[in-house]
Amino acid sequence: MDVPIGTALAGRYVLTRPLARGGVSTVYQAVDAAKGARLAVKVVDSHYSRLIRHEAAMTDRLRHPHVPKVIDVGVETGPDGRDFGFLALELLSGEALMDVLADGPLPWTGAVRVAATAADVLAVAHRRGVVHRDLTPGNVMLTTKGPKVVDFGLAELIGAGTPTFASPADDVYALGALLYTSLTGKSPYAGPRRSPQETAALRHLAPTPVLAVPGLPQAVSDLCRACMDKKSSARPSAREAALRLWTIAGNAMH
Repeated sequence: MDVPIGTALAGRYVLTRPLARGGVSTVYQAVDAAKGARLAVKVVDSHYSRLIRHEAAMTDRLRHPHVPKVIDVGVETGPDGRDFGFLALELLSGEALMDVLADGPLPWTGAVRVAATAADVLAVAHRRGVVHRDLTPGNVMLTTKGPKVVDFGLAELIGAGTPTFASPADDVYALGALLYTSLTGKSPYAGPRRSPQETAALRHLAPTPVLAVPGLPQAVSDLCRACMDKKSSARPSAREAALRLWTIAGNAMH
């Protein structure tokens, strides 16, 4: 969804340049004319304009230091008369983990810290009744203020008529896959990126991957495999995974 540069959304958020494009959205850098502050604005087309409020609500529900702050949300009418939705967010300075991994895997200590931060976010989300459903290297930003988990567009409330594949255990599986990818530079799945439904189906078919990373502590490999256990009941909670990861990260500093 493209909106002309210079457009002022809600009469104040002036789009200055595109930052990223996805299948149904474009993220712009913008200036809040009322405050003179820079921010990011995600714009989605008319088909998704109503869902942008859902994403804002899921994101704002967390209020976590490693989740972008929601500033505003709304629906505007474009020059063609069609509606489009926008979500104004804290502007992040950094790169997507996916782009960083294109140059190779992270050092294992860095991979553990990124996964530990993501596990912290998931633990808070699950405690507040939210399942992210799309934790991937493309939805983790490595910023000057540490890793940030972004894009709650597919997030759902636990036990509120959500599909059977939306559960905290599935988020934990995705955490294990994130750790695996950060450690190896490769996805545990072959082929293109898949939807959450397709990925959920693969969990029952693909073998739990074996990590062969020189110098990697056994505790990291064991936790990664535990998170990706085929049996959801055997996976640790996000809180337990976070505690184990931070313990490993702390021990590595001594």
